[in-house]
Amino acid sequence: MELLFIDESGDDGVVKGSSEFYILAGVAVEDIYWKETFWKLSNFRLLLFQKYGLRIEELKGEHLFQHEGYLFNTKIEPFDEKWICENLIELICSDLKVACYVLAKSKSAFLERHPEPLSNPAKLFRQEIWREYLFHFEQYLLQKSLASKHPQTAMIFYDRNQERHVKNLVREFARRFDVQRGFPAAGLIEDVVFYDSKMSLLIQLADFLASVSLRILKGRRPKDEFEITLELLEKLKSKQESFWK
Repeated sequence: MELLFIDESGDDGVVKGSSEFYILAGVAVEDIYWKETFWKLSNFRLLLFQKYGLRIEELKGEHLFQHEGYLFNTKIEPFDEKWICENLIELICSDLKVACYVLAKSKSAFLERHPEPLSNPAKLFRQEIWREYLFHFEQYLLQKSLASKHPQTAMIFYDRNQERHVKNLVREFARRFDVQRGFPAAGLIEDVVFYDSKMSLLIQLADFLASVSLRILKGRRPKDEFEITLELLEKLKSKQESFWK
């Protein structure tokens, strides 16, 4: 079974002042590699404590790039935050047995497709990006099933917000059982696990992936304290299964 940990960058609003893009980023790990992945991330946290004295409750990508949150009153310098980001990217690309799935959607493109007034545009936009993301991930599970000749399933882990709409959208996929399909049992299972992100290293890793993906898409952000090299960004992008829209 795949365990898919999802977080986002940006907001799902489509009014003036909202973010230009909304990004869903997921880190998928097979259940047999979960423990190994957890301990490698834990050891990375331990390294940060030994190197910088940082006791991090929740590792967030935007805090690292913009020297905010738990980093604000520390002696950490931008080159230290750059070191943390670069080494975490290297960990994802070279050491962790994880797959990365990213979907980015432009709000201006969404509004161009829907020029007529919408009663609830934020809800429609949110449903559109989640449905597309889950569709692509189920296609991955189906391809994996065909390769292994065994139905592959996945469970989603998500930060504890907007629980209702995520649960309902996953249910749309989980309750399909097409006996005409090669592996009707493959795909998402209905039960979504909602976590406080402070309690999940892998949701925090998905948050970091979402933040870096925004910079792959748009480059250095105005408040960023440093810039990741193009070579390293390309290395992470090549690790991703990305659907830039």
